[in-house]
Amino acid sequence: MLQRALALAPDVPEALNNLGGALLGLRRREEAGRQYRRAIQLRPGYPDPWNNAGSALQEGGDTAVALDHYRRAVALSPDHPVAYANMGETIRSSAAGPADFRAAEALCRRALTLVPGHGAALNALSVLCLDLRRLEEAEAGFRTLIERDPKGAQARFNLSLVLLTRGNLREGWEHYEERWRIGEIPVPKAPGRLWTGEPLEGRSILLHAEQGHGDTLQFVRYAPLVAERGGRVHLAVHGGLRRLMERIPGLEGVYDLYGRLPATDFHCPLLSLPRAFGTELGSIPAAVPYLSADPVEVERWRARLPTDGRLKVGLVWSGDPRPHSPKANAVDRRRSLTLAALAPLAAAGDALFVSLQKGTPAEQAKEPPSGMALIDPMDAVTDFADTAALMRCLDLIVTVDTSVAHLAGGLGLPVWVLSRFSGCWRWLDRRADSPWYPTLRLFHQPGPADWEPAVAQLAEALAERLRSHEVHPA
Repeated sequence: MLQRALALAPDVPEALNNLGGALLGLRRREEAGRQYRRAIQLRPGYPDPWNNAGSALQEGGDTAVALDHYRRAVALSPDHPVAYANMGETIRSSAAGPADFRAAEALCRRALTLVPGHGAALNALSVLCLDLRRLEEAEAGFRTLIERDPKGAQARFNLSLVLLTRGNLREGWEHYEERWRIGEIPVPKAPGRLWTGEPLEGRSILLHAEQGHGDTLQFVRYAPLVAERGGRVHLAVHGGLRRLMERIPGLEGVYDLYGRLPATDFHCPLLSLPRAFGTELGSIPAAVPYLSADPVEVERWRARLPTDGRLKVGLVWSGDPRPHSPKANAVDRRRSLTLAALAPLAAAGDALFVSLQKGTPAEQAKEPPSGMALIDPMDAVTDFADTAALMRCLDLIVTVDTSVAHLAGGLGLPVWVLSRFSGCWRWLDRRADSPWYPTLRLFHQPGPADWEPAVAQLAEALAERLRSHEVHPA
């Protein structure tokens, strides 16, 4: 219909702006951007296409140019609440420290002053409160949005993150199902009906990965429990996990997520399994290890590592930047640090550090901090099964919040995790322990982008660990 209207009035900025909005709603971002730019060319003083073009740019990860467009919209229309809300959300999502969060909050509150209860502004402010661990305020904001629009998927999903962080798992899992409706995760094309916990009585079921490797490693613990419900369990995962997953007992088969999948009676995404089992804090299936490494490969790795008796500490200092996903990339910037930032660990005592880092950040291992004895065997690692075997030869794993934390936890290995201030919901609200992993310990940033105190606390704990470590050379 909009295309027909545009054909009748191809040079009407309002029509172009509306068409851009329709295209952006269909996730045809580049086409939407062209319509907005055409509207701006025709009427540079029209604020709406400036604001909407900013939204298209932000979705594509072009934060700086998006902010320029929002500022232009506000300059043209100082009382433009949507532009203020969008600017606040954009600054929040890319915030590098407390000053950015303060600026984002001021912009959201400006929008709410102009239009009390403005939906986009209240959502952005509530997400900011979640980031800053003002959880009661965040929950109240999202519940207000849901009262206005009970079917609103974004507010319900955002509420799930607050509830899961606060330990209200049962309600949290219900709202977490809205992740499929907000358009950030591809809807799975899996065989059979969605399984919601009913008895399987010998019928087949495909459990399938849906998000990152860490999510798979954390929630695959449910696979044997599904088999106990009478299911013939098949598992589909990303290729790098397949060999590791094949060691889980009781599976009918393990498949590449993007390959040919078996026909089954049911399917269930891995992160929907806690809901199917009614998991609460007191019923988390936390028995470890539920993952294992090949003993032959473990001994092969053990023979490659020094045998001088020093405590062997695996290190991961950076996650996967995922540049294809602006939101995931923003989270990665907050959770990652540099190897240089871990220099205090070198002063903790006589430890041998073993890089477990993959990707571009692994280059930093070539120039470790002064005094840090670091080896990097990762060129010989091809998948998570290799990493698991290597990790079984180490005494301790130190990592940022990435897949290695879940691999270590699932293997039942001692693992210390450096967690960003706006930590992931799965670690709850600033707990030092994790009900998901008995062997895991958390070291939290005390404020946004403030790694130094967390690293210092971890270095002190490492020094204490080293004092109790007896050296037994081979």
